[in-house]
Amino acid sequence: MHAEFLVQQAWRTAAPGTDEFRIIMEEARAACGEAALLAPGDPVPYIVELSVARGLAYPRAEFEQLWLKILDRAPNHMGAHLAALHYWCEKWHGSRELAYQFAEAAAARAPQGSLLAAMPLFAVFEHLPDVNLVSGFYQSEVVTKAIHGALHAVHSARPDDPMLAHVRHLLVFFLVRGERWAEAMGQLVHIDGHVGALPWTLSPDPAAEFAVYRALAVAGYEANGGSPASLPH
Repeated sequence: MHAEFLVQQAWRTAAPGTDEFRIIMEEARAACGEAALLAPGDPVPYIVELSVARGLAYPRAEFEQLWLKILDRAPNHMGAHLAALHYWCEKWHGSRELAYQFAEAAAARAPQGSLLAAMPLFAVFEHLPDVNLVSGFYQSEVVTKAIHGALHAVHSARPDDPMLAHVRHLLVFFLVRGERWAEAMGQLVHIDGHVGALPWTLSPDPAAEFAVYRALAVAGYEANGGSPASLPH
């Protein structure tokens, strides 16, 4: 908990690359090491260290060693995979290709009922083009394949999986952008009223952003002959 507190403090109060940021992150790294010694089989200290690794720009070999320790202890931990994905993203220490490779490898080894099958959709989201492209991009093969994996993941996941709503929200974003109205409505049935997830949390007003997509889904669904009585489940 101390390490997590320091990590949060570093990201909130100091700019990456500054001495202040590095000092706090080094302290967090030391706290992770101490916690790992106290509980050798616990993945949490190593999962917290993923954020340290991103902040301190661990060399790839060192990051991969850290990742192997997590895979040994919690091979299907969705939160750990999302944290590691950030490291491999273009805006941090990797590239679009490396992030896609990491996400697709996670999806390929995902056991039945695991949300890891949705990882490619998160990788696509992290590398969206700056321009707000027409639906063509969202109907492209790479996006369609990622959506398919995420739809399969939410269909087979445990109803009480804490990450389930997060995957459904990201699906709403992509399904609306791809004009797949009925499928978007199918996700909205499950998550309406909950907005604390990507991509809405990146907006200054998450509830308003979510409401826009919800309205687009409803309008598109009704314009194509859908009615409340025939809502997909």
